This record gives sequence, structure tokens and C-alpha cells, in this order.
Amino acid sequence: MDKFLRVAKSMKRRGIVNSLFLAIAVTVMLIWPLGLRAPAQQSAGSPPPLGSVVRQYEMLSMPTATAYSVYTNNLTTPHQVWYRIHGGNALFRQRLRVYQENAGPRPINQLPPESQLKAEITDNDPTRWYRFAPEADVFTYYFDGDNRLTARSPWRDGFGVKVRRTRYTNGNRYEVDFEDQDSLDDFNDLRIEVVILQPA
Repeated sequence: MDKFLRVAKSMKRRGIVNSLFLAIAVTVMLIWPLGLRAPAQQSAGSPPPLGSVVRQYEMLSMPTATAYSVYTNNLTTPHQVWYRIHGGNALFRQRLRVYQENAGPRPINQLPPESQLKAEITDNDPTRWYRFAPEADVFTYYFDGDNRLTARSPWRDGFGVKVRRTRYTNGNRYEVDFEDQDSLDDFNDLRIEVVILQPA
């Protein structure tokens, strides 16, 4: 009888320990995803809330650029970057790659490592807006426009970029147009819009 009671108590203790271990495991599994960062971007149906136009800048032509970057070094005011493909009239197949790096801008045409790649879209059909999660640190966002001659040929860099910047009360909008021919004819092969929301 005494032995039976000892076994019963031992089994009860094991049951309590196992229940406690199971409860801790379930709690960790539920809380763990909350500690992770939000997805890199999410589709947004409405346009970014830019406010009123303050100033429109001259078109900037960059005939040797293969990508374009926007960045902020304002550590006190959070920012949020939105982007979309606006369209394009391309001779060749188009690709947009988007990078986000927690660092200042790199030299022209130098992209971050592939580990910082957040999106890849392999055509120039118009898309809905995508937005990154708000950030409050130094970040640079790279928009790389590529093209290829056939469905099986390798991707190659664009041959130039034109950019028009417009300042709004709540941020900046960039209209970025990529060229897919070295003759730099029309700069309308892949057209994107990039918005950085950050009140002055």
C-alpha cells in the first residue's frame, strides 16, 4: 500500500511537471510571432496620404544609373515608404527588385546583398500600392529596374533612369522611369512611383 502511494505521488508530480512544461511551450509558441517584425510589405488599396503639393522639382536624368534609391537620416520622425508599378511601354521584358537596408545610401548602381531583397515583380503591369512597415532609423530603399530580351535570357541592368520629385506637406513622391535600350530613347519602359511619408 505504501509503495502504491509513493508511485501515485510520483506520477502526480510528473503530471504537474509535464503540464507546466506544456503550458510554457504553448505560451512561447503564441508569444514568439508577436516579437517578430511585421512583413516587409503589404498591399494597400488606397494611395499614400501625401497631403497638398508644396513644390515640384525639375526632371532629373541619370543616363548611367541602373537603379534609384530613396533614404532618410531623420532619427526623430518615423517614416514609411510606399511603391507601385505605374506601367510602361517596354520593348523587352521588365523586372523591378526592391531592397530595404538599415543603413545610409550606397554609391550609385551598388545594391545591397540579396538578403536585403524584399520584393521582385517580373513585368511592368500596373500594381496596387505596397507599403513597408513604419521605421524610425536610417534606412535606404533601392528600386532596381532590369530587363531581358527573351524569357530565357539573363536579366540585365537598365540603361538609364529619369526621376521627377514632388514635395508634399506629408512627404515626397518620386516618379521613376527606367530605360531598357542603350540608345536611351524614351525612358518609359518600366515606370514606378515611390513615396516616402515623413512630415517635415
